[in-house]
Amino acid sequence: MSKARPAQKILFVDDEKALTALGKDMLTDEGFEVVCAASGRQALDLFEQHGRRFDLVVTDESMPGMTGIELAQQLFALAPEMPVVLCSGYMLSMEDEGIAQTNIKKVLAKTDVFLSLPQLIKTLLVSSPN
Repeated sequence: MSKARPAQKILFVDDEKALTALGKDMLTDEGFEVVCAASGRQALDLFEQHGRRFDLVVTDESMPGMTGIELAQQLFALAPEMPVVLCSGYMLSMEDEGIAQTNIKKVLAKTDVFLSLPQLIKTLLVSSPN
């Protein structure tokens, strides 16, 4: 009898509580273990404490105090191999300023997050060295 693989752990970052709760429920239903943070600072603190336990980070771009790109840059300095998905309510491309100094693997429009995020995460984690 083989051992079940532990659930992959996602750090989900958004300053809107309703979206955080929805994201956590959706990803938990897909079999992921989800830890939520309400700000970039809180996410960075969690990552510094438990970073190696996370398999992927999903972050909103527009947050007070620290943007998602700034968070991704900080995470890249700590763990360059950590894949990050950036969610944005406005148009961003992978060529936008600041993204090159990160490990952002995909930029999702916020309107697409709940349609495509679970499958995107599964795809990224299959190809990730984590």
